[in-house]
Amino acid sequence: MDNKLILYIAMSLDGYIAEKDGSIRFLDETPGPSPDLGYESFYESVQAIILGGKTYRQVKNELSPDQWPYEGTPCYVCTRQQLPQDPNVRFTSLPPGRQLLQMVSRESPGDIWLMGGGEIVGGFMRENLIDTYYIYVMPTVLGEGIPLFPAGFPKADLTLESCQKIGEIVELVYRKRV
Repeated sequence: MDNKLILYIAMSLDGYIAEKDGSIRFLDETPGPSPDLGYESFYESVQAIILGGKTYRQVKNELSPDQWPYEGTPCYVCTRQQLPQDPNVRFTSLPPGRQLLQMVSRESPGDIWLMGGGEIVGGFMRENLIDTYYIYVMPTVLGEGIPLFPAGFPKADLTLESCQKIGEIVELVYRKRV
């Protein structure tokens, strides 16, 4: 498989990807002008997106209720819930892991963005399938919330590829060890 599975995500300094109620408003509260985190070039480099069900519902209902922001990019939503049809995504009950990644890779050759929280990230980590981790550390301490890596996560040995300050944000790029 030539595809790379890439986790591209932001978290608070204390490791939370969302507040306790699921809100991500802290991401918009960074002081100063919004720095260029390379999102546009990253997004253009991926051929598909795998989303967790909670993340899909948050994007669909809260962040972009009027227009799907990833139109034209194949999106696969991992969910066990029965959701209304959506022409922008393909729902799958396959659990996060090798079988799902192989299906997406066959249908959408190229790099894949893994978008979601601990449940979906953990599923792919258990099988050591995440190739690259782009983690943006925001200058906020939430104190509580939804952690990026909740207790019980599998051990992962990573190699730091780069670390840079972008405005008030720190970009960490790790690769899995082979």
